[in-house]
Amino acid sequence: MDRRHPAGMTPPPLARPVPAPPAPPSRRTHRMTTRRQVLIAGMSAVAAPAVIPRLARAEVSSVKIGSVFSGTTMQAPLLPKYLAEAGIKAELIDFANITQRMQALAAGETQVGYASVNGAILLASKGLDLVTLCNGCEGGWYLIGKPAFKSLSDLKGKKIAVQPGSIAQLGLEWKLRDLGIQKEVELVFLNNNDMPAPMRSGEIDALHGVEPIPTLVRMNGWATDIWNPYETPLGKRNVVLIASRSFIAKNPETTRQIVKAHVRATQELQRDNSSAAAAMVKILNLSPAIAAEAMKNIFYTSDVGGDFGKSIVAVGDIMQLMGQITSKPDWSKFVDTSFV
Repeated sequence: MDRRHPAGMTPPPLARPVPAPPAPPSRRTHRMTTRRQVLIAGMSAVAAPAVIPRLARAEVSSVKIGSVFSGTTMQAPLLPKYLAEAGIKAELIDFANITQRMQALAAGETQVGYASVNGAILLASKGLDLVTLCNGCEGGWYLIGKPAFKSLSDLKGKKIAVQPGSIAQLGLEWKLRDLGIQKEVELVFLNNNDMPAPMRSGEIDALHGVEPIPTLVRMNGWATDIWNPYETPLGKRNVVLIASRSFIAKNPETTRQIVKAHVRATQELQRDNSSAAAAMVKILNLSPAIAAEAMKNIFYTSDVGGDFGKSIVAVGDIMQLMGQITSKPDWSKFVDTSFV
Protein backbone atom coordinates (compact mmCIF):
# COMPACT_ATOMS: atom_id res chain seq x y z
CA MET A 1 0.00 0.00 0.00
CA ASP A 2 2.32 2.69 -1.20
CA ARG A 3 1.49 6.36 -1.20
CA ARG A 4 3.71 8.65 -3.23
CA HIS A 5 4.52 12.14 -1.97
CA PRO A 6 5.22 14.81 -4.56
CA ALA A 7 7.41 17.04 -2.44
CA GLY A 8 9.78 14.60 -0.72
CA MET A 9 12.79 15.85 1.11
CA THR A 10 14.15 17.73 -1.90
CA PRO A 11 11.82 20.76 -1.88
CA PRO A 12 10.40 21.94 -5.21
CA PRO A 13 10.23 25.60 -6.21
CA LEU A 14 7.44 27.76 -4.90
CA ALA A 15 4.14 26.89 -6.49
CA ARG A 16 2.15 29.75 -7.94
CA PRO A 17 -0.42 31.00 -5.40
CA VAL A 18 -3.97 30.22 -6.29
CA PRO A 19 -7.13 31.85 -4.97
CA ALA A 20 -8.97 28.62 -4.32
CA PRO A 21 -8.65 24.84 -4.73
CA PRO A 22 -8.88 23.65 -8.36
CA ALA A 23 -12.09 22.12 -9.61
CA PRO A 24 -11.71 18.34 -9.53
CA PRO A 25 -11.33 16.69 -12.92
CA SER A 26 -12.21 13.06 -13.55
CA ARG A 27 -10.44 10.67 -11.22
CA ARG A 28 -9.12 8.79 -14.25
CA THR A 29 -7.23 11.83 -15.55
CA HIS A 30 -6.34 13.67 -12.35
CA ARG A 31 -2.55 13.53 -12.07
CA MET A 32 -2.40 14.49 -8.39
CA THR A 33 -4.58 11.62 -7.24
CA THR A 34 -2.88 8.38 -6.22
CA ARG A 35 -4.66 5.05 -5.96
CA ARG A 36 -3.76 2.10 -3.79
CA GLN A 37 -5.73 -1.07 -4.08
CA VAL A 38 -5.87 -3.20 -1.00
CA LEU A 39 -6.96 -6.68 -2.02
CA ILE A 40 -8.24 -8.68 0.92
CA ALA A 41 -8.69 -12.43 0.65
CA GLY A 42 -12.37 -13.31 0.90
CA MET A 43 -13.76 -15.29 3.80
CA SER A 44 -14.87 -18.83 3.13
CA ALA A 45 -18.54 -19.58 2.74
CA VAL A 46 -18.43 -21.94 5.71
CA ALA A 47 -16.61 -19.60 8.09
CA ALA A 48 -18.48 -16.38 7.26
CA PRO A 49 -21.70 -17.01 9.21
CA ALA A 50 -19.70 -17.58 12.39
CA VAL A 51 -18.21 -14.08 12.12
CA ILE A 52 -20.97 -12.12 10.38
CA PRO A 53 -24.57 -12.96 11.35
CA ARG A 54 -26.75 -13.43 8.29
CA LEU A 55 -29.10 -10.59 9.20
CA ALA A 56 -26.17 -8.22 9.79
CA ARG A 57 -24.33 -8.90 6.51
CA ALA A 58 -22.94 -5.82 4.78
CA GLU A 59 -24.93 -4.86 1.68
CA VAL A 60 -21.82 -4.47 -0.51
CA SER A 61 -18.60 -6.48 -0.74
CA SER A 62 -16.24 -3.61 -1.55
CA VAL A 63 -15.85 0.08 -0.74
CA LYS A 64 -13.60 2.96 -1.78
CA ILE A 65 -12.21 5.29 0.86
CA GLY A 66 -11.23 8.86 -0.04
CA SER A 67 -8.42 10.43 1.95
CA VAL A 68 -5.26 12.52 1.75
CA PHE A 69 -1.88 11.54 3.10
CA SER A 70 -1.21 13.52 6.25
CA GLY A 71 -0.54 12.80 9.89
CA THR A 72 -4.19 13.52 10.74
CA THR A 73 -5.76 10.85 8.50
CA MET A 74 -3.77 7.78 9.53
CA GLN A 75 -6.86 5.70 10.28
CA ALA A 76 -7.47 5.45 6.52
CA PRO A 77 -4.70 2.93 5.73
CA LEU A 78 -5.79 0.82 8.71
CA LEU A 79 -9.44 0.48 7.66
CA PRO A 80 -8.90 -2.34 5.11
CA LYS A 81 -7.68 -4.88 7.65
CA TYR A 82 -10.66 -4.23 9.92
CA LEU A 83 -13.18 -4.17 7.08
CA ALA A 84 -11.79 -7.50 5.89
CA GLU A 85 -13.19 -9.06 9.04
CA ALA A 86 -16.66 -8.06 7.80
CA GLY A 87 -15.94 -9.54 4.37
CA ILE A 88 -15.46 -6.13 2.77
CA LYS A 89 -12.62 -5.38 0.36
CA ALA A 90 -11.29 -1.82 0.61
CA GLU A 91 -9.56 0.46 -1.87
CA LEU A 92 -7.89 3.62 -0.54
CA ILE A 93 -7.72 6.62 -2.87
CA ASP A 94 -5.67 9.70 -2.01
CA PHE A 95 -6.90 13.05 -3.31
CA ALA A 96 -4.96 16.30 -3.41
CA ASN A 97 -7.59 18.44 -1.69
CA ILE A 98 -10.92 18.48 0.14
CA THR A 99 -12.97 19.52 -2.90
CA GLN A 100 -11.91 16.48 -4.88
CA ARG A 101 -12.49 14.11 -1.96
CA MET A 102 -15.98 15.34 -1.14
CA GLN A 103 -17.18 15.62 -4.72
CA ALA A 104 -15.98 12.08 -5.42
CA LEU A 105 -17.93 10.95 -2.38
CA ALA A 106 -21.10 12.81 -3.36
CA ALA A 107 -20.83 11.36 -6.88
CA GLY A 108 -20.55 7.82 -5.54
CA GLU A 109 -16.97 7.37 -6.73
CA THR A 110 -16.01 6.76 -3.09
CA GLN A 111 -18.26 5.57 -0.30
CA VAL A 112 -16.61 7.19 2.71
CA GLY A 113 -13.94 9.81 3.23
CA TYR A 114 -11.85 11.79 5.69
CA ALA A 115 -12.17 15.56 5.63
CA SER A 116 -11.68 18.68 7.67
CA VAL A 117 -15.04 19.49 9.17
CA ASN A 118 -15.10 23.01 7.70
CA GLY A 119 -14.44 21.67 4.20
CA ALA A 120 -17.34 19.27 4.55
CA ILE A 121 -19.59 22.06 5.87
CA LEU A 122 -18.64 24.30 2.96
CA LEU A 123 -19.60 21.73 0.34
CA ALA A 124 -22.71 20.61 2.23
CA SER A 125 -23.86 24.24 2.31
CA LYS A 126 -23.61 24.19 -1.50
CA GLY A 127 -25.91 21.19 -1.73
CA LEU A 128 -23.58 18.19 -1.61
CA ASP A 129 -25.21 15.22 0.07
CA LEU A 130 -22.74 14.80 2.97
CA VAL A 131 -23.14 13.38 6.48
CA THR A 132 -20.66 13.45 9.38
CA LEU A 133 -20.52 9.97 10.90
CA CYS A 134 -17.77 10.19 13.50
CA ASN A 135 -14.95 12.24 14.93
CA GLY A 136 -11.53 11.48 13.45
CA CYS A 137 -8.67 13.64 14.63
CA GLU A 138 -8.20 16.80 16.66
CA GLY A 139 -5.33 19.25 16.40
CA GLY A 140 -2.52 18.47 13.99
CA TRP A 141 -1.55 21.91 12.71
CA TYR A 142 0.66 24.81 13.81
CA LEU A 143 1.88 28.21 12.64
CA ILE A 144 5.64 28.62 12.34
CA GLY A 145 7.79 31.31 10.74
CA LYS A 146 11.17 32.94 10.45
CA PRO A 147 12.93 33.31 13.80
CA ALA A 148 12.77 37.08 13.57
CA PHE A 149 8.99 36.97 14.11
CA LYS A 150 7.70 36.40 17.64
CA SER A 151 3.94 36.82 17.17
CA LEU A 152 1.26 37.05 14.51
CA SER A 153 1.30 40.82 14.81
CA ASP A 154 4.91 40.77 13.58
CA LEU A 155 3.69 39.29 10.28
CA LYS A 156 2.01 42.46 9.04
CA GLY A 157 3.10 42.99 5.46
CA LYS A 158 4.41 39.41 5.26
CA LYS A 159 3.41 36.18 3.47
CA ILE A 160 1.87 33.18 5.24
CA ALA A 161 1.34 29.90 3.38
CA VAL A 162 -1.83 27.95 4.16
CA GLN A 163 -3.75 25.20 2.39
CA PRO A 164 -7.01 26.53 0.95
CA GLY A 165 -10.16 25.03 2.41
CA SER A 166 -8.37 23.64 5.46
CA ILE A 167 -9.32 24.15 9.08
CA ALA A 168 -5.95 25.88 9.41
CA GLN A 169 -7.06 28.55 6.93
CA LEU A 170 -10.31 29.15 8.80
CA GLY A 171 -8.59 29.46 12.18
CA LEU A 172 -5.88 31.74 10.81
CA GLU A 173 -8.31 34.07 9.07
CA TRP A 174 -10.42 34.29 12.25
CA LYS A 175 -7.35 35.19 14.32
CA LEU A 176 -6.06 37.78 11.83
CA ARG A 177 -9.50 39.39 11.85
CA ASP A 178 -9.56 39.30 15.65
CA LEU A 179 -6.21 41.13 15.67
CA GLY A 180 -7.43 43.60 13.04
CA ILE A 181 -4.62 42.78 10.61
CA GLN A 182 -6.42 40.58 8.09
CA LYS A 183 -5.84 43.10 5.30
CA GLU A 184 -2.15 43.53 6.15
CA VAL A 185 -1.11 39.89 5.77
CA GLU A 186 -0.82 38.10 2.42
CA LEU A 187 -2.05 34.50 2.42
CA VAL A 188 -0.28 32.28 -0.11
CA PHE A 189 -2.42 29.25 -0.96
CA LEU A 190 -0.33 26.09 -1.27
CA ASN A 191 -0.95 22.40 -0.77
CA ASN A 192 0.45 21.36 2.59
CA ASN A 193 3.29 19.25 1.20
CA ASP A 194 4.49 22.10 -1.04
CA MET A 195 5.25 24.44 1.88
CA PRO A 196 8.75 23.42 3.06
CA ALA A 197 10.60 24.56 -0.08
CA PRO A 198 9.47 28.22 -0.08
CA MET A 199 9.87 28.37 3.70
CA ARG A 200 13.47 27.18 3.35
CA SER A 201 14.24 29.58 0.47
CA GLY A 202 12.61 32.57 2.16
CA GLU A 203 9.91 33.03 -0.47
CA ILE A 204 7.33 32.95 2.33
CA ASP A 205 7.69 34.28 5.86
CA ALA A 206 5.56 31.75 7.72
CA LEU A 207 3.36 28.73 7.18
CA HIS A 208 0.27 27.39 8.89
CA GLY A 209 0.42 23.72 7.99
CA VAL A 210 -0.71 20.25 8.94
CA GLU A 211 1.67 17.77 10.56
CA PRO A 212 4.25 16.58 9.89
CA ILE A 213 5.10 19.65 7.79
CA PRO A 214 5.41 22.19 10.66
CA THR A 215 7.62 19.80 12.62
CA LEU A 216 9.73 18.98 9.55
CA VAL A 217 10.39 22.66 8.88
CA ARG A 218 11.00 23.52 12.54
CA MET A 219 13.43 20.66 13.20
CA ASN A 220 15.38 21.52 10.06
CA GLY A 221 15.94 24.99 11.51
CA TRP A 222 14.04 26.87 8.81
CA ALA A 223 11.40 28.31 11.18
CA THR A 224 10.29 28.50 14.80
CA ASP A 225 6.91 28.43 16.55
CA ILE A 226 4.94 31.67 16.34
CA TRP A 227 1.33 30.92 17.27
CA ASN A 228 -0.59 28.15 19.03
CA PRO A 229 -3.70 27.86 16.81
CA TYR A 230 -5.89 26.05 19.34
CA GLU A 231 -6.80 29.25 21.16
CA THR A 232 -9.55 30.19 18.67
CA PRO A 233 -13.23 29.19 19.11
CA LEU A 234 -12.48 26.25 16.78
CA GLY A 235 -10.34 24.63 19.46
CA LYS A 236 -8.73 21.48 18.09
CA ARG A 237 -11.68 20.44 15.91
CA ASN A 238 -10.34 19.05 12.66
CA VAL A 239 -10.91 15.78 10.78
CA VAL A 240 -14.18 13.86 10.63
CA LEU A 241 -15.42 10.73 8.86
CA ILE A 242 -17.89 11.56 6.09
CA ALA A 243 -20.29 9.60 3.87
CA SER A 244 -23.09 10.52 1.49
CA ARG A 245 -26.66 10.38 2.76
CA SER A 246 -27.76 8.28 -0.21
CA PHE A 247 -25.08 5.64 0.48
CA ILE A 248 -26.03 5.48 4.15
CA ALA A 249 -29.73 5.04 3.32
CA LYS A 250 -29.04 2.18 0.90
CA ASN A 251 -26.29 0.52 2.94
CA PRO A 252 -26.88 0.96 6.68
CA GLU A 253 -25.03 -2.21 7.73
CA THR A 254 -22.06 -1.44 5.50
CA THR A 255 -21.98 2.05 7.02
CA ARG A 256 -22.03 0.51 10.48
CA GLN A 257 -19.10 -1.75 9.59
CA ILE A 258 -17.12 1.20 8.18
CA VAL A 259 -17.65 3.23 11.34
CA LYS A 260 -16.75 0.21 13.46
CA ALA A 261 -13.52 -0.22 11.47
CA HIS A 262 -12.75 3.49 11.91
CA VAL A 263 -13.28 3.27 15.68
CA ARG A 264 -11.00 0.23 15.92
CA ALA A 265 -8.35 1.92 13.79
CA THR A 266 -8.54 4.96 16.05
CA GLN A 267 -8.18 2.81 19.16
CA GLU A 268 -5.12 1.15 17.63
CA LEU A 269 -3.47 4.52 17.03
CA GLN A 270 -4.38 5.72 20.52
CA ARG A 271 -2.66 2.67 22.01
CA ASP A 272 0.41 2.92 19.79
CA ASN A 273 0.89 5.51 17.04
CA SER A 274 4.23 4.08 15.91
CA SER A 275 2.64 2.68 12.73
CA ALA A 276 1.55 6.19 11.76
CA ALA A 277 5.02 7.54 12.46
CA ALA A 278 6.58 4.69 10.45
CA ALA A 279 4.31 5.48 7.48
CA MET A 280 5.44 9.11 7.53
CA VAL A 281 9.08 8.00 7.65
CA LYS A 282 8.62 5.71 4.66
CA ILE A 283 6.36 7.78 2.44
CA LEU A 284 7.64 11.30 3.17
CA ASN A 285 11.26 10.24 3.65
CA LEU A 286 11.34 11.78 7.12
CA SER A 287 13.71 10.97 9.90
CA PRO A 288 12.16 8.88 12.71
CA ALA A 289 12.83 11.74 15.13
CA ILE A 290 10.77 14.21 13.07
CA ALA A 291 7.89 11.75 12.69
CA ALA A 292 7.87 10.96 16.41
CA GLU A 293 7.86 14.65 17.31
CA ALA A 294 5.02 15.40 14.86
CA MET A 295 2.86 12.74 16.50
CA LYS A 296 2.87 14.77 19.73
CA ASN A 297 0.65 17.38 18.03
CA ILE A 298 -1.88 14.90 16.58
CA PHE A 299 -4.80 13.61 18.66
CA TYR A 300 -6.72 10.69 17.14
CA THR A 301 -10.25 10.29 18.44
CA SER A 302 -13.62 8.77 17.61
CA ASP A 303 -15.35 10.48 20.52
CA VAL A 304 -18.73 11.97 19.58
CA GLY A 305 -19.90 12.70 23.10
CA GLY A 306 -19.96 15.95 25.01
CA ASP A 307 -19.93 19.01 22.79
CA PHE A 308 -19.03 17.25 19.53
CA GLY A 309 -22.25 18.23 17.77
CA LYS A 310 -22.22 21.73 19.21
CA SER A 311 -18.62 22.28 18.15
CA ILE A 312 -19.51 21.46 14.54
CA VAL A 313 -22.30 24.02 14.65
CA ALA A 314 -19.79 26.51 16.09
CA VAL A 315 -17.49 25.89 13.11
CA GLY A 316 -20.39 26.69 10.80
CA ASP A 317 -21.12 29.88 12.73
CA ILE A 318 -17.51 31.03 12.33
CA MET A 319 -17.52 30.17 8.63
CA GLN A 320 -20.63 32.30 8.14
CA LEU A 321 -19.11 35.13 10.17
CA MET A 322 -16.01 35.00 7.97
CA GLY A 323 -18.10 35.03 4.81
CA GLN A 324 -17.04 31.53 3.74
CA ILE A 325 -20.66 30.33 3.58
CA THR A 326 -23.92 32.23 3.15
CA SER A 327 -26.13 29.48 4.56
CA LYS A 328 -25.57 26.55 6.87
CA PRO A 329 -26.38 22.89 6.31
CA ASP A 330 -29.34 21.31 8.08
CA TRP A 331 -27.42 20.21 11.18
CA SER A 332 -29.94 17.46 11.99
CA LYS A 333 -29.03 15.84 8.66
CA PHE A 334 -25.36 16.81 8.47
CA VAL A 335 -24.43 15.06 11.74
CA ASP A 336 -25.46 11.43 12.33
CA THR A 337 -23.45 9.66 15.02
CA SER A 338 -25.95 6.84 15.50
CA PHE A 339 -23.58 4.32 13.87
CA VAL A 340 -20.82 4.84 16.45
